[in-house]
Amino acid sequence: MDRDDHHGHLEYDGVVFETGVPRPRQVKFTVVVQYTRKTTDGRYDAGRGQKIGVITAYCHNQPGNKCPAWAKL
Repeated sequence: MDRDDHHGHLEYDGVVFETGVPRPRQVKFTVVVQYTRKTTDGRYDAGRGQKIGVITAYCHNQPGNKCPAWAKL
């Protein structure tokens, strides 16, 4: 975990490398997780005994923060 607001909002950073090409590219990404039953504003509730989980993921320094097609699994 790279960032934690101590209220269940976690962020993980990583790097993905293009494979199978002579000059591989790389892109940095972030995954945002809400590891609580409810969001802080109370808008979302996963239910008793459940956690919300992954909210979004995005790539840095890309148009619209969208990951390139080669980076998607």
